[in-house]
Amino acid sequence: MPTFVISGARTGLGLENVRHLSQTPSNTIFALVRSLTGDISALQAAQSASTAKVHILECDTSSSPSISALPAQIKAIAPDTVIDVLINMAAILHSGEQNSLSLTSGVLLSHITTNVLGPALLTSALLPMLSPTAKIVNITSGLASLELLSNGTISTDSTAYSISKAALNMLTVHQAKQLPEGMVVVCVDPGHCKTEMGGPNATVEPEDSAKGLQAIIEGLKGSGKGRFYWYTGKELPW
Repeated sequence: MPTFVISGARTGLGLENVRHLSQTPSNTIFALVRSLTGDISALQAAQSASTAKVHILECDTSSSPSISALPAQIKAIAPDTVIDVLINMAAILHSGEQNSLSLTSGVLLSHITTNVLGPALLTSALLPMLSPTAKIVNITSGLASLELLSNGTISTDSTAYSISKAALNMLTVHQAKQLPEGMVVVCVDPGHCKTEMGGPNATVEPEDSAKGLQAIIEGLKGSGKGRFYWYTGKELPW
């Protein structure tokens, strides 16, 4: 009876992963959204259609107090909860027109706060509730690969987002060295998905990304600790 925590579950890939996991009755899913007062109708529809246990909780990953309050929310629902999989999906991408020559401090700091500090604090806050063999997945991007950007495989778009995801990759490596033995942490590029964040030129269907991500999670072993994967399971260069 695995238990999953997924941040950024309101829309896009977070929502798609909730939908995918909710098809297995033995699963328990804690779906995190920035605010319960926003439009969470699609997530509520997935909850209603689910054969698994889906709980929708508020957790703003750009807010340290909101993250700190999450464990108590989970324990209020199920005091003895042991989390098997944590998927740090929540992220922001804005001001893509800014490049390295026009980057502003506010834009960069907002990306770092949500895309790097958020996963770091969320993992730390939930650490006492994680299974000794927990799997932690930090959702990153091919835009974080220094090699792929350097050789021109990927364009140098969305500079602040790219920098934040490269920092998330480094966080993943540090976590791999510092988390308790037995836990596995990786970063995964979910592909350029057809979501609101993905934009009009996206090529990957969200359901294909979700299936690929869950296949990676199921196959994770200690040898994969601290690695950088594409949603297909292919390992990507740093």
